[in-house]
Amino acid sequence: MRLDTLDRVCADPVASFESAIDFFARIDQQGRFLYISEPGLAFIGYHREYLRIVTLRDLVPQEDAPLLEACLRQAQQTGEVQKCTLHLIKTLTYPRLVELRVAPDATEPGQLLVVGHDVSAWADNEQCLTYAMYHDVLTGLDNLASARHEIERAKQEALDKGYRVALLQIDIDEFHRVNQAFGYEAGDRILHETALRLKSACHAREFVARCYSDAFLILLRDVPDRDYVEEFARRVSDAIQLPYSHEGQTLQLSVRIGAVLFPDRANGCDQLLHHVDEALAQAGRNRGYSFAFYERRAVSSRPDTLRLESDLHSGIRNGEFSLHYQPIVEARNGQVTGIEALMRWHHPVLGAVSPEIFISLAESAGLINFLGGWALKNACMQLMQWDARGIHLQYASVNVSAQQFRDKRFPAAVREAFKLTGLAPRRIVLEITESVLMEDPAHAKTLLEELTDLGVRFAVDDFGTGYSSLAYLQSFPLAALKIDRRFISNLPSSRNDQAIVDAIVGLAGTLGLDLVAEGVETEAQRDLLVASGCELIQGWLICKALPINELAHKFETGELRPLAS
Repeated sequence: MRLDTLDRVCADPVASFESAIDFFARIDQQGRFLYISEPGLAFIGYHREYLRIVTLRDLVPQEDAPLLEACLRQAQQTGEVQKCTLHLIKTLTYPRLVELRVAPDATEPGQLLVVGHDVSAWADNEQCLTYAMYHDVLTGLDNLASARHEIERAKQEALDKGYRVALLQIDIDEFHRVNQAFGYEAGDRILHETALRLKSACHAREFVARCYSDAFLILLRDVPDRDYVEEFARRVSDAIQLPYSHEGQTLQLSVRIGAVLFPDRANGCDQLLHHVDEALAQAGRNRGYSFAFYERRAVSSRPDTLRLESDLHSGIRNGEFSLHYQPIVEARNGQVTGIEALMRWHHPVLGAVSPEIFISLAESAGLINFLGGWALKNACMQLMQWDARGIHLQYASVNVSAQQFRDKRFPAAVREAFKLTGLAPRRIVLEITESVLMEDPAHAKTLLEELTDLGVRFAVDDFGTGYSSLAYLQSFPLAALKIDRRFISNLPSSRNDQAIVDAIVGLAGTLGLDLVAEGVETEAQRDLLVASGCELIQGWLICKALPINELAHKFETGELRPLAS
């Protein structure tokens, strides 16, 4: 079929949507154009006669040619739709970024259908958004988010190359007085000039960021000693204390500077930022030259509850909480069917705080509903983000505390999570304990039915440790039971635990519920669970709970294999 036979393709099933896409063409195996739509012709900008003598390959820049070749080859070999993003050269002058989808033509063997969408504007917007995400609008410097990445990178370089790095925080004293006296516009101009002075005081390899308001961060690599850092801090202080001019008036600012050296110890980014903040506070107590290094202070191994409760509030504000994820897999083949979201708190001084401690603190402080809602939204968003990366998991399970479950705003919070993220409710399993169900069975039944109608599924966590009866379990709209880990740990040696597990497996089968065994750590435990009929397991035998990127890496390298959804 040639370009001049367009009239004879009116019965082509793709004709109805050609006008809705930027570029549609049919090519042969050599890439020669057999047909191109009118919108596609207008988009590419060539005469139809010219396209008779060139191929699709001629319209792609040399650097993108391997992408096109791979896409065409895979479409021919697999018979499936293939996708690639590359540049098409329009009217022999400038390239446009286009997402191509290539598929074999089912009606014409040996021919390929090519659909293209112009994504140049999207790419430009993404670049602008990425820049805005990591830069301060007022000064043009990197922001705190960018500084976190740079600190981690500098720390790794220091460990690899065996040198030390210094992090400095510079804070302008009582800058609010400038805003009060001259207005915020004048204050912004002075902050912009301060940023220029800091950049001038630094060498090319020294990183400068504005972390908030009138505070800045500087990262020094390959630091020989503390004297070098203090000398640099004096140079920065001198640069900022030079007079500023505003409408004929002279202003002079003073600064405090705190510094921390690493990696003297295994410091994480949040801990380093906390340490440099403490050093800054120490500098504020000094007379004359306001500079101080962070000095480690002894921390009690059993911090009092009041202090931790206060730290809980600041921890939420400072983003110290995160979700780790543990795979739930088919016991027989290890394929991942879902993940459980587990909240973690990394305290900047104390390190990891046990969930047993901070969950009860959050409940007593009235923060558990906020943390629970945050965890649900983040789990929903994480599934969506992994979907976009080609990591398709069937569901994520999220724990619900007793206080959350009792709160009348809980159903609305669940609905809000799905509305904000766009995730299908069936992909979330909410885990509640037996004791929560049995505290007020009538309320529990009503709430479960309401959210089950939405599509959410429920699992009973730590099953076997409560006092629910078969009659009550039958009345609740449940999807799964989770066998408590205490029945799993001694499974190979305890006949009582084996009998309990067998009974729970039989109960789940009778009620038509999925069954997950928690805390599986050995092959012997898995073998006994498989023999008893338990189909799903989670535990360190498969994988411990991991941060987002570490778990994604295991999926992408094939170490963990998601079950097809």
